[in-house]
Amino acid sequence: MLTYAQKKYLFAIYKLGRNGEPVRSTDVSKLVGVSKASTVKMTRRLDEEGYIEKAPYGAILLTPDGIREANALYTDWVIIRDFLINRIGISEKAADSSSVTMIVQLPQEALEKLSGFALRE
Repeated sequence: MLTYAQKKYLFAIYKLGRNGEPVRSTDVSKLVGVSKASTVKMTRRLDEEGYIEKAPYGAILLTPDGIREANALYTDWVIIRDFLINRIGISEKAADSSSVTMIVQLPQEALEKLSGFALRE
């Protein structure tokens, strides 16, 4: 089971690399809002657990397991972000950050139910 921090980093890596761009630790640090040292520590952990591949000073690549987990997070993010903007009426900027917080912090059962609710109507 992924931790809150692991989810946050995987989501950031997925979001940064979804256009085929190489993902650098510096970019992940900026998006997550942490120091480069924190990013290095977490990328080592994600590498050891088989979610990413990263050579020293190299680009970060998601493994098939990393892609599966990050894609699920991204899908929930899109659904919840859209719900917050179009049905709740909050700004895109607020919806971006709020939906990230929700997908990484909610227990899986709550996230599934919220996404299901957001898809109705």
